[in-house]
Amino acid sequence: MEADNGAMKVFVSSPVRGYEDLRDAARAAIGVLGYEPVLAEDFDASAPSPRATCLAAVREADAVVLILGAEYGPRQASSNLSATHEEYREAKKSGPVLAFVQACDVRSEEQTAFVHEVRNWEQGHYTASFRDASDLRDKVIRGLHRHFLDGASTPVDEDRLVERARSLAVDDGATGSANLVVVVTGDSPYTVVRPTQLRDQQLHNFLLSEALTGADAVLDVSAGSEPQVRSDAIVLTQRNGGRSVELHEDGSIVVVQPALRERSWQSSSLPSIIEEDVIERIARVVRLAGRVLDHVDDPPRISQVAVVAALCRPGSWPWRTRAEEAASPNSATMRMFGPDRVEALLSPPVRRRAALLHDADGLAKDLATRLGLQLAEAW
Repeated sequence: MEADNGAMKVFVSSPVRGYEDLRDAARAAIGVLGYEPVLAEDFDASAPSPRATCLAAVREADAVVLILGAEYGPRQASSNLSATHEEYREAKKSGPVLAFVQACDVRSEEQTAFVHEVRNWEQGHYTASFRDASDLRDKVIRGLHRHFLDGASTPVDEDRLVERARSLAVDDGATGSANLVVVVTGDSPYTVVRPTQLRDQQLHNFLLSEALTGADAVLDVSAGSEPQVRSDAIVLTQRNGGRSVELHEDGSIVVVQPALRERSWQSSSLPSIIEEDVIERIARVVRLAGRVLDHVDDPPRISQVAVVAALCRPGSWPWRTRAEEAASPNSATMRMFGPDRVEALLSPPVRRRAALLHDADGLAKDLATRLGLQLAEAW
């Protein structure tokens, strides 16, 4: 609902005590964009029910900025929830909620549970992390700009998004061995990486650093790699191990890794596709994609993503768990012929971008489970 002056209303939800600097930063960010900030401390102190007044303001707002720090806040007697938690649940009914989670060394147990609830709400529009008040101000500006000015409310063409991801979930077969291909593609109608950026050395260095030595490295650091530019993508390739990373102009990330468990030369164990290894490799790609998008898509335009995983040339290699491998390393049930390719999608296939960093393990388990089932059916 617009304010009397025609500006959009944005409600700021957080505990008041101890959050003063963060609330001031959010107020300033909202004002910079020409919107009207709505904060509880601005309400008439003589109102008969401050709680009812706040919840009414949440319902009337065009958007809610939710600030989550270390502390949960006092619980309300009527609901046993904090006022902020009540406001969040009320806002979910109409949306949108733009949640900003402070990076904290220590967070109360009840606040940790609240943060988990927010991050797992699939219909949420935006979730970002921040360090301090200055960082929060910048993130709120970007988040609101993306929502109100960049068409964040435009429905996502899920079929197109999934087909784009599926079209990229292939490898060139150069190694002739079984490979795992994971693709993350987003819903931006704009070019995320401009053609001139494809040759940008700083972007090359960032991508190479994340892929080789980052927290979720997917390339073999001992093999190295030189970035190459091919038509609409930056490509990192390691031919000797069949590994590669691609970053496309539309923000799509494609990673190819070996599917079989890596073994030392003296190992006599039967080559196998190990379920837990596949889960870990998919999760690394998902988190890597989240960080790459945070770097190249700023301010963020991609709000929804499709994730596809495929096993190329799995052949007749057995799929089993680590426990099964340990119990019987030199024998397994195998078929004479196996499938050339199996593919897995999520259900639903499109997720919030925030899930890349906040639910990577869950997405990876779902995809790996589906790959295992499809492989069993193909046999």
